[in-house]
Amino acid sequence: MSALSQKEIEELIKGLVPKPEAGGGAHVARPRLRVYDFKRPDKFSRDQLRGMQLIYDNFSRQLTAFLSTFFRKAVHVTVSLVDQITYGEFSSGLSDPCCVVAAQWKPLASTVLMNLGPEMAIAMVDRLLGGEGKPGLSRQLTDIETTIFRKVAGSVFDLFGQVIEDLGIGKYSISVSAIETNPLFIQQAMAPNEIVLSVSIQLSFGGESGTVEFITPYVTLEPILPKISQRQWFARYQPEESSGDSDQALEAFKDVEIPLSIRLGEALLTVREVMSLEPGDTIELETVPGKEAVVYILGEPRFRARVGRVKNHLAVKIVERIGAPKEADDHDEKR
Repeated sequence: MSALSQKEIEELIKGLVPKPEAGGGAHVARPRLRVYDFKRPDKFSRDQLRGMQLIYDNFSRQLTAFLSTFFRKAVHVTVSLVDQITYGEFSSGLSDPCCVVAAQWKPLASTVLMNLGPEMAIAMVDRLLGGEGKPGLSRQLTDIETTIFRKVAGSVFDLFGQVIEDLGIGKYSISVSAIETNPLFIQQAMAPNEIVLSVSIQLSFGGESGTVEFITPYVTLEPILPKISQRQWFARYQPEESSGDSDQALEAFKDVEIPLSIRLGEALLTVREVMSLEPGDTIELETVPGKEAVVYILGEPRFRARVGRVKNHLAVKIVERIGAPKEADDHDEKR
């Protein structure tokens, strides 16, 4: 095989290079790049975040009713933000002192955190002890206050577990393991770069309001993320079509009694004539003898009938159908 000359090599290279389009410069292929933050990767998809939004919306509605009854005070709970952040971003924003409740989500791994201001926790304890429940100064909870508030936090997590079970995601046990007031202990609970789900809830307790933040690590939610997806969630609750359901409903309605009346004729009277009516008076109808009567069902004309007698009772014989609604005709044709 003979080697290519320099001229042949140059011609071959020119043939591989795309020619510029007419009226424009040379086309330069630009790579499709996307910015990716390795320090804060997106592990939760948008669909999963919307699914968590629906879960916490349902949880906030039930929590509003529960806390209002529990504290005998007007309480309103709404979801304000659902996002994924790093644990370092959460721990760096903690106040000193803080009030963070740690709970074990069994049988899932890791720990779930609930963060709220100490003044809000103190107000709840004050309300349970017979006070007005007004937020006071931001200070550490005493041992007695911590014990009382632990029961409140346990009831909140029990309600959340019930919401998860009612939505068909699974049956889990979420129990309070500790309540920390020192932010240094919280900062060391997880790695700073670990991705967590942050859900902020606005809590209105009487005339005061505050923010309650729920922190759930990605490793905890990873086993159940396919069930949390919004599409999967709605698909799971989509009713299955059954041919027997309509027949059963129809059979159930067959025994329902409905009013039926027969109108033999009509007459138009003035108010003076109506007021002067007395027993024995005769009213002349606009219907001629032998004309068919009208059968009314639920106040609407449906059939024409002939008046007759069956033994010792007056009766009518259906002659034709009138005034049938279009929906009923369509239903009969389908059947």
